[in-house]
Amino acid sequence: MSRPAEWSVSAQLRLLIVTLLCIVPVVAGAALLTVRANSHDTARSSQVFSPAIDSTTAVRQQMTDANASWARTVDGDADETPALRRSMSAVERMIAQQQEVFQRDVLTAGERERYVELSERQETAIRAWFSWVAQPRPTDGPGLARVVAGADTRFADFRAVSATLESQLAGQRMQARERIAGAFDRLLITMAVLTALSFIAAYFMWRTIEGSLSRPIGRLRGVVGRQRAGDTLAMADGKAGAAEIRALADDFNDLTTTNRGLLEEQAQVLRMHELVLDVAQMVRSVDDIEEVLRLVCSHLGTVMNADRVLLYTLGDGETAVDERVQWHREDLPPLPPLPPSLSASVPDVNRELRREGSVFVIRDLLDPEVARDERAAAFHRATGARSLVMVPVGVGERGLGVLALMTVDIYRRWRRFEIQAVQQSAGYLAQTIAQLRLNEMQVEQVRRLTELDRQKTDFMATVSHELRTPLTSISGYLELLEDGDYGNLAPTQQSALRVIGRNAARLRGLIEDLLVLNKIEATGLESDPEDVLVSDMVRGVTEMLQPVAAAGSVRLEVDAVNPCLKVHVDRIQLERALINLGSNAVKFTPAGGVATITTRAVGRTVEIIVSDTGIGIPEKDQAKLFDRFFRASNANAQAIPGTGLGLAIVRAIVEGHDGTLSFRSVEGEGTTMTITLPLLSAPTPSSPRRSPAAVGAAATPGPAGNGQQASTV
Repeated sequence: MSRPAEWSVSAQLRLLIVTLLCIVPVVAGAALLTVRANSHDTARSSQVFSPAIDSTTAVRQQMTDANASWARTVDGDADETPALRRSMSAVERMIAQQQEVFQRDVLTAGERERYVELSERQETAIRAWFSWVAQPRPTDGPGLARVVAGADTRFADFRAVSATLESQLAGQRMQARERIAGAFDRLLITMAVLTALSFIAAYFMWRTIEGSLSRPIGRLRGVVGRQRAGDTLAMADGKAGAAEIRALADDFNDLTTTNRGLLEEQAQVLRMHELVLDVAQMVRSVDDIEEVLRLVCSHLGTVMNADRVLLYTLGDGETAVDERVQWHREDLPPLPPLPPSLSASVPDVNRELRREGSVFVIRDLLDPEVARDERAAAFHRATGARSLVMVPVGVGERGLGVLALMTVDIYRRWRRFEIQAVQQSAGYLAQTIAQLRLNEMQVEQVRRLTELDRQKTDFMATVSHELRTPLTSISGYLELLEDGDYGNLAPTQQSALRVIGRNAARLRGLIEDLLVLNKIEATGLESDPEDVLVSDMVRGVTEMLQPVAAAGSVRLEVDAVNPCLKVHVDRIQLERALINLGSNAVKFTPAGGVATITTRAVGRTVEIIVSDTGIGIPEKDQAKLFDRFFRASNANAQAIPGTGLGLAIVRAIVEGHDGTLSFRSVEGEGTTMTITLPLLSAPTPSSPRRSPAAVGAAATPGPAGNGQQASTV
């Protein structure tokens, strides 16, 4: 009989496991029995004894309160009869709950019978006391004394029964708790003994296994170390150690034999990864679709040692071949186009491959089973292919083509990593084709949008010019009517002509604004700059705004301007911008409000600030304030006239003079618009003061200065 050290590893481990399995059930059984007993005692204590003790204590407390209430009634201090009735009801509920607890299954039948009997005796004593105190009380002294004595006797009977019940319950609970505490001590002792036995058995088995495993494994590790150091021919001793160790040594030797093959395959896998990276770099570096397709096909064929590479791309409808790209070995002739029957099946092949998420891999097209497929036979006749791998080219749901690699002389087993490399290359190719086609579409779309925008600009300019001609005639005849050249007019007719005149003026302002914007968009801001004193420009704008402010009962205040401030601007354009801002400030300020024009030098710039106490601009509208034709929501709600072009013109003018336009506005409080322009030279300091020419609400209304119409937003 062989020694245990000579047994197989599985036999030695079985011996150890059997030993441990004999010990573990004992430990588990003892633990389970202890846990079960503890669980039972815990359930008895928590479900019966503790609730019953609490119930008994509550009954005794309730009875004590009832006895005290009855005593006060007897002494004549108060009539506690209602309280006694409530106490009787409460005690009855408590006794019913107590008896329900005693019926629980965690108690034995004898325990349930004993506790129910005690509870019923307690209930009988309680009913006897309540019946005694509920009888009419005599008024004479001896009779009353007899009643009191009888009540005390019955209350004492109740207390005795209650004390007996509580004592037995408390004793049972104490016994359960002692059993719970003792059980864990016994369990710990049992587990300690069994654990010691387990350690002894484990030590014995370790000594046995160490001799049959550790030393042979150490020798095997030495062979592994030699191979790691470069000795790839090192072989393990397959005759020493346990049977498993000897088998492991044989397997190790087999691995050593095949290691060279694995290294060669890893080199091929690395080569395929490099191929995919090269394709990814290639498609990103070329912007021409045809060049991309040609380079990818050439690189795939060369690296993968294929004889031919064919790429068929589909048109936008995915129903027909749009283009064919091929690569072949230098000693092979190019292939003619596919027959119509095969060419028409390319879209179907693409859809089939993408739908199934697969590829066509045929090791040998001349295999009889493969040759029975008419489509495979037709492809062989058309291309001369012997083996084939075909993958779909597509992005998402869109099919873009089919990529095929083939050999023509010998059959070939296409390896998994080679097929994956072709699939990944097809994925990069599909993304590039889609992106380049998208770029071409975007270029064409931008060209069309640019042409459309130019046509729109030309149309707006033409319409504005065409509208100005009839408007001039309308204004001329309107002036003749107002002057009485066609006879005297009634007051209602004159009122109608004034309405026509105001709306004609508004239309003229809109046309002028449109012409200015179109001119800026078409040719840029054409200006004739000159050196202009800021004080002269502000004074001229103020004179034009005075009648408008007076007509709206708005006080126009203008701070004194430093006479040394000078800017290099187109005076007409900048005055137009200031008039737009000033007329807005007046128009959007209710009667009694104030519009202010302030000028100050800040470093090498000058700020012209136009502020008002008007309706302000809602915060939600401020982001679009300078958009053409945009009007604030509160202005629309109050039906304040305007076109939404004024601020767009102002910003174009200011930015055309290398300036900036900023604003700050709070709805209901007012708006402040600030124009910042570069100064020609540093200003001479002067103290700002309020202009004595400020226009108040009582100013006399009149026409706009210099015959110009103030533009509004």
